[in-house]
Amino acid sequence: MNTILHTTMASTSSSKEETSLHRMKPTQATTTTTTTINPRDYHSTLQPHILHISTRQRGNPLLSHIRNVPHQYSPMTPDYIFSPTRCALFLSLRYHNLHPNYIHRRIAELKSDFELRVLLCLVDVEDNSSVLLFLNDLCVQNNLTFILSWSEEEAARYLETLKQFDGKDASAIQKREHTNYIDQVTHVLGSVRSVNKTDAVQLMSQFGTFRNLAGADIEELSVCPGVGVKKVKRLLEAFRAPFSKEGRKKRRMLADQEKTGDGGGKGDNGALGLNNADDEKGKEKNDVQTEMKV
Repeated sequence: MNTILHTTMASTSSSKEETSLHRMKPTQATTTTTTTINPRDYHSTLQPHILHISTRQRGNPLLSHIRNVPHQYSPMTPDYIFSPTRCALFLSLRYHNLHPNYIHRRIAELKSDFELRVLLCLVDVEDNSSVLLFLNDLCVQNNLTFILSWSEEEAARYLETLKQFDGKDASAIQKREHTNYIDQVTHVLGSVRSVNKTDAVQLMSQFGTFRNLAGADIEELSVCPGVGVKKVKRLLEAFRAPFSKEGRKKRRMLADQEKTGDGGGKGDNGALGLNNADDEKGKEKNDVQTEMKV
């Protein structure tokens, strides 16, 4: 009887162990699958609003200057990832002089996974012209954008800017086009020194059109509210001044002649004398050519 009980208990315990082992196998398989993720493929699962930093960059002093964008460490091939198609490698010239093959290996690891590939270089050596020339040529050959920084703070600003403007078009830095009449006139008047947008609106409300404003004299401009003596003088200079430098010189010469009172006649006589001399030279040339034909 005791033998039968021992045999039954042994079989029951062995079946429980087998059941527990079967339950543990899926968990172990899942753990094994999670730990075998390739770092090259990890960038496709990253969150797009975060600047992802490679774990190999821990201890880099420039990371303490990144304050304006959220960031976290992740196992991945590049040093920094801005989006699934944009990344950056970091290189110090001092480290490159000690390990010249490092950058070749890092570029080879990138393969063709990213559309925008940036090489952010920290220039921390004095004799750097030959090294920078070599790295520039290397970037051209491997389709990399070469960015130089002369301090760790500057390098951090580049990383933050690339992340902040990721996915945005160039409209933020393009010149704004003025479509309506008021905006166009305001833009033109704003090019005159010390004339602001408020002054431009006030002038347009006073004169109605740009033609009337450009033809106004000093008395008419002076009665406009908010426009002082300096602004009136600068507006008149902008409206009356010639566009070319030669025109300005001629206008100054005429003004000087009017002040002296006798320069105009001399100038005319001088001009007539030059014209007569040119006519005489032309006649002499014609006579010489006629004699040669004969």
